[in-house]
Amino acid sequence: METVEEKAHLLHWRALWSDVYGRSGPPRDPALHLAGWTSSYTGMPIREAEMKEWVERTVERLLDPAPRRLLEIGCGTGMLLLRVAPHCAAATAMDFSPEALAYVRGRLDEEGLSHVTLLQRTADDLTELGGAGFDLVVLNSVVQYFPDTGYLLRVLAGAAAAAAPGGRIFLGDLRSLPLLEAFHASVQLQQADAATPLGELRERVQAAAEQERELAIDPALIAALPGTLPGVGRVEIQLKRGRARNELTRFRYDAVLHLAGGAPAGPEPESWLKGSDPEAAPAALRRRLAAEAPAVLGVRRVPNARLAAEVEALRLLREDGTLETAGELQAALRRAHPGGVEPEEFWSLERELPYRVEIRWAGDGAAGDYDVLLRRREAAPGTP
Repeated sequence: METVEEKAHLLHWRALWSDVYGRSGPPRDPALHLAGWTSSYTGMPIREAEMKEWVERTVERLLDPAPRRLLEIGCGTGMLLLRVAPHCAAATAMDFSPEALAYVRGRLDEEGLSHVTLLQRTADDLTELGGAGFDLVVLNSVVQYFPDTGYLLRVLAGAAAAAAPGGRIFLGDLRSLPLLEAFHASVQLQQADAATPLGELRERVQAAAEQERELAIDPALIAALPGTLPGVGRVEIQLKRGRARNELTRFRYDAVLHLAGGAPAGPEPESWLKGSDPEAAPAALRRRLAAEAPAVLGVRRVPNARLAAEVEALRLLREDGTLETAGELQAALRRAHPGGVEPEEFWSLERELPYRVEIRWAGDGAAGDYDVLLRRREAAPGTP
């Protein structure tokens, strides 16, 4: 049962989203209703092309493999539901906003998706869905509105009870707790005047972190679920897909909870390449995979091109005693020219070679570095 504090928290967010949906006009693309998706840097809507990429890359993950019975907790305006439900035999979608559900209901009627059931309720109200046998449960970009991690674990326990043995629980767009300070430093630095003293900038970053209203999740909490949440067999944590450099791809990640009874995890490498080694570069890996076809290959601590500047800015803000203003900090970043490798360069190998690429945070993720795991896909019997 929800506590008084949890109810107040959820009522705040429901009122906010009801206002957002109520004030938004009809979207240009009915399947891409972007009300409320604004940049923390500018306060303006995130570019439609970037949001479309975000949706498409997420749907790819949800459809690998395609589910037969879907439950989406917090479906919003249906950007994922309307793309995944056509591949399902049955689907159930929940949201606490009547305005969002009214919009989705209209889209379902127009597209003839009569096999989708809509429910207005909060995320933890899953009791009657226990044993429903969903092979995919989705919580995408909703966990940040939960009151705390205790509420999250309660929701996940209900989701696991509603899922079928061997099913998946997809947690999308989780805000990274280890990267939270780097995120706020990035936002405050972009918004600051060049003459802003660094002491004042540090205070702004600290205040923004302390006043944070959205829940951020440490990947370590998710990684520990197989030992703490009944029914969870293994966990897969991956960085967000997408070429766009924005707060969604930089500071968020996806996680999949594989329930007991599903396929086991693939093999891990006996030894790992170092991300700084030339032979670990995507082009070098492409040649090696094509020539040697190893069953598995791994690379540790690849510098992340998406986050190199943001992490370095936070380091300078914390440690450098010679810089005095935000302008000097920006100039120091330009001189340092932080590099790294774009994660999509590794994912592009999937298009050329029979390998599945997993990219997960290195360590706790605070440095922004990532590990790359490449596992060879097994050919179906009778195929070359």
